[in-house]
Amino acid sequence: MKGLDDEHRSRLKFQLFMTTRKVGIALVVAAYALLIYVSLSAPFYGHTHAHLDPALLAQYSSPWPVALGCMLSFAGIMLTLVPLRHGERWALWTQLGMLATLFLTRMLTDPRCLVVLIHTSTAATALWSRWC
Repeated sequence: MKGLDDEHRSRLKFQLFMTTRKVGIALVVAAYALLIYVSLSAPFYGHTHAHLDPALLAQYSSPWPVALGCMLSFAGIMLTLVPLRHGERWALWTQLGMLATLFLTRMLTDPRCLVVLIHTSTAATALWSRWC
């Protein structure tokens, strides 16, 4: 009887691990799909909001940033769906490197992102201090 309980526990742990892994993979694919959507919608956003600074919009809606965002997203989705799903560790580190490169490049080159991040964290800190 005890052996059956241990077997049942180990099966439940494995199922929980696999469910968590599937949710994580789905979230990574969703993040890359969102990047594709944002990259492809940048030219339309630039044409719709012509009242904004044209030089600023040209930086984000020109063909090079759009192609770069889309190709990195496609590479990330392929890395997620093929090797990362099979549990290969090199794919995880490659994914983290790609996402960190995109995040840090954007934060260091666009001052608006840093301002939003600082104001968001200040607001979150103030909100957190009210709750605690």
